[in-house]
Amino acid sequence: MNVRGNMSIKKEVAKGVFWIAIAKYAGIIVSLIITGILARLISPEAFGTIAVAMVILYFLNMLVDIGIGPAVVQFKNLTRYHLDSLFTLNLCIGIFLSAILFLSSTLIAEYYKDITLERVCQMMSLVVIFNSLNVVPNALMRKDKRFRTIALRTLFFQVSSGVIAVWGALHGWGIYALLVSPILTAIGVFVVNYYNYPLNLVWKMSNQAIKMVASFSVFQFAFSFCNYFSRNLDKLIVGKYFSMADLGYYDKSYHLMLYPLHNITFVVEPVLHPVLSSLQDNKHELAMKNQKLAVIMSNISFPIGLILYFCSSEVIRIIYGDQWDKAVPVFSILALSLPLQMIQSTSGAIYQAAGKTNHMFYNGLCNTFVTVSGFFVAATWGGSIEAMAWAWVITLVINFVNSYIILHIFTLKETAWPYFRKLIPQLTNSCIVFILCNSIPFCAISNIFLSLTIKAVMIFFFTVLIAQLLKQYQITRIVNLRFLLKH
Repeated sequence: MNVRGNMSIKKEVAKGVFWIAIAKYAGIIVSLIITGILARLISPEAFGTIAVAMVILYFLNMLVDIGIGPAVVQFKNLTRYHLDSLFTLNLCIGIFLSAILFLSSTLIAEYYKDITLERVCQMMSLVVIFNSLNVVPNALMRKDKRFRTIALRTLFFQVSSGVIAVWGALHGWGIYALLVSPILTAIGVFVVNYYNYPLNLVWKMSNQAIKMVASFSVFQFAFSFCNYFSRNLDKLIVGKYFSMADLGYYDKSYHLMLYPLHNITFVVEPVLHPVLSSLQDNKHELAMKNQKLAVIMSNISFPIGLILYFCSSEVIRIIYGDQWDKAVPVFSILALSLPLQMIQSTSGAIYQAAGKTNHMFYNGLCNTFVTVSGFFVAATWGGSIEAMAWAWVITLVINFVNSYIILHIFTLKETAWPYFRKLIPQLTNSCIVFILCNSIPFCAISNIFLSLTIKAVMIFFFTVLIAQLLKQYQITRIVNLRFLLKH
């Protein structure tokens, strides 16, 4: 690729990251405040019920998409008729799956022995229909690189739905206050999407459009199917074999651990596929970009993971309140998985940009087998939500190594060792910091805000000091987003 084309990619990434970052970082404060208020007004059992419903909703959303969204981004020659056909196909699937969810709500509630789950699932069936209408327009937003619209839309519905949810919780809505966000967001996003991309339903769908995206979307869907069970089966197992309160503690710990993932790596990840798809014929360049992503993500993620691990008690109590103390051990364990999750979160965009969603599926299939096996072992022999958290951490390490071996050898036609070698400096740094922090007897401080600040500052100081002693990196380069894709 010539210099001008490479500079264009950098500008597009920077622009996309800028607007998504605005939405994410402006919304994170609102989200934490709203979550903290709701956690104090609504019981852990209610959060456990919603966790089961959301896992089911994620599964149906995956079936609704069937890989069409990424395919719309990848293919550049889809006509308006093709898009209308795919839009219609998504809606048909959405109506069908919505009806299944509504009619099976009683069986789901009986299976989990939670009568409230029946009404919750029935209300969630409406979300499935609107999410099906949003698949193609959302993909067109990303394809056209309209990141500003996506950012403002996300922020608006995050704030508005959060405010309504809090108002409802204060006025006795109980568990139904937690349904405001998914329902309002699905409907609101459809309104915005239809204004920008007024697609039409067609009586006769284009077979050409379906065949055109099938080779790409079928493996994309298969990967999402496998990834779904890797990401969500633990919650279904906890909901079945443990109490709904245990599921509430586990689920809120898991989602709190994901905050850095959603608000750092997910700022970059939505931009990568639309932009890097122009490098689909240059596998070596994709490999180089992937190495640079690994360096910047590891430099950010490992210190964050350490801070969350050592400050788990303070974080849980500040955000959720003292009544969520049972979530502290789970949260501290899950925090150990955060660095690898943040690094690995960008691998899907590399597979997609290379046009190798089949390789992504094979990778996901292997990872799912490892993860699911770990969950069942933990549930059978561990018998606690802490054991489930350890199963997640251990299987993630195995899957991380497996994922990048497959990505480099089969997709990028490169050896994987240079990639792993890029991670060694920060891994060494974090191990030293971990040992130092475990050796220091932190004094008990009654003010949890002060305790959190002292621990975080100490970990950050040790990380930077060791990095400078090892000549690992210059701190100014970490905060410079241009370094992400710079030659």
